[in-house]
Amino acid sequence: MRKRNILIGCGILFFTLVLFIVLVALISQSFTGRMKRDASFAVGGGGGDKVGVLYVTGIIRTGGEQYSLFDDTGSGSDSIVRALDRGARNRRIKSVLVRINSPGGSAAAAQEIYNQIKRVRTEHGKPVIISMGDVAASGGYYVASAADTIFADPATITGSIGVIMEYLNLEGTLDKIGMAPITFKSVRHKDIGSPFRPLSEEEKAILQDAIDGIHNQFVADVAAGRNLPLDEVKKIADGRFYTGEQALKLKLVDRTGGYQEALEYAARAGGLKVPPDVEYLQRVHPFSFLTAFSRLAMGRLTGRDALEGVAGYLLAPPWLIQE
Repeated sequence: MRKRNILIGCGILFFTLVLFIVLVALISQSFTGRMKRDASFAVGGGGGDKVGVLYVTGIIRTGGEQYSLFDDTGSGSDSIVRALDRGARNRRIKSVLVRINSPGGSAAAAQEIYNQIKRVRTEHGKPVIISMGDVAASGGYYVASAADTIFADPATITGSIGVIMEYLNLEGTLDKIGMAPITFKSVRHKDIGSPFRPLSEEEKAILQDAIDGIHNQFVADVAAGRNLPLDEVKKIADGRFYTGEQALKLKLVDRTGGYQEALEYAARAGGLKVPPDVEYLQRVHPFSFLTAFSRLAMGRLTGRDALEGVAGYLLAPPWLIQE
């Protein structure tokens, strides 16, 4: 009898799991179909003119978005560029607001987004306004510097203009456990940066030259985007971060204020009424709400913050995850 009950219980559990998977697949297909029909997710109006809003959150990297049920995946430059292009080509979008909450990431990915923001401004004639959240540093600031106007909260962490490459040498650890890696290579620098041996002086110079080159590109783009003298940017581009208040004095940002102030400014810049109708340029991932609940379950949010976090993910724009 006990074995029979166990088998019945396993059968019910399996059947429930199958039903859940089928339901998830159907909902996902429904959302995907709807998102393919809709170029963006509109809030607050019909077919009138709007401010286009998109988010750059987490680590900035090249490529599209990779969805996860239980964690944030950062911002893929391909998806951000497509979202910006949708806003640029949509005649109802009169200005674009980019909300940044990112510590940076790939220099190449930041460059791609930077260049796309410039195209929205120059080729399509639409103002691009930046609203900085908790942090918009390194690559996050790189992206921001291409815009017409940058808003930051006084306590926002920004700046950190610089490039870093880290190298881990495991040679001593491997010696202690009796492991000796063997490498075959066709040319002497093919394994540059290998964790299994020290860097030669020549290799250090090669890597430092590459880092310096990318840093110079970063500084030049910030100077061009912010319309500042190159030498002035070089003086403050030593890798340190600044608060929003400090960044305002250094001309790295234009105004202090939060999302709402930036949104209203973007509306006026586009010749729209305040408060404006908004169109979110990133498409909805149908299961992104699970991220909030998983955070709650894992104790990453507690007490009142937990409830607010879940509500925010379910109801507010940050849960509009990119394509």
